[in-house]
Amino acid sequence: MSDHVDSSTERDGEVMKTVINCEPTVDISAAQALYTHLHNAVSNNHDVEIDAGEVTRVDSAILQLFTAFMLESRGRDQNVTWCAVSDAFYASANLLGLVKELNLPARNSY
Repeated sequence: MSDHVDSSTERDGEVMKTVINCEPTVDISAAQALYTHLHNAVSNNHDVEIDAGEVTRVDSAILQLFTAFMLESRGRDQNVTWCAVSDAFYASANLLGLVKELNLPARNSY
């Protein structure tokens, strides 16, 4: 059974970075695994890069978890970047009014 997300830690120059990779379907069953990956990144004060470029479906619970993480990381001056965001992920975040809170890259149409 897949966790729908995985992470890896790598060195980016002098900074440690955690990369979160989302599978095409990121539903409620992925929440615990995602929470663990995000919590570890915050606890270790790593920069975080999120790849949601392959996502075709994302549950609102996952978007809420990402939103809570973004708020926490901002409070810690932790760098979080989106290396890829699929149209489906963006549309779901937009529907819930979370694009700004998630600091998603701008899109021309939605």
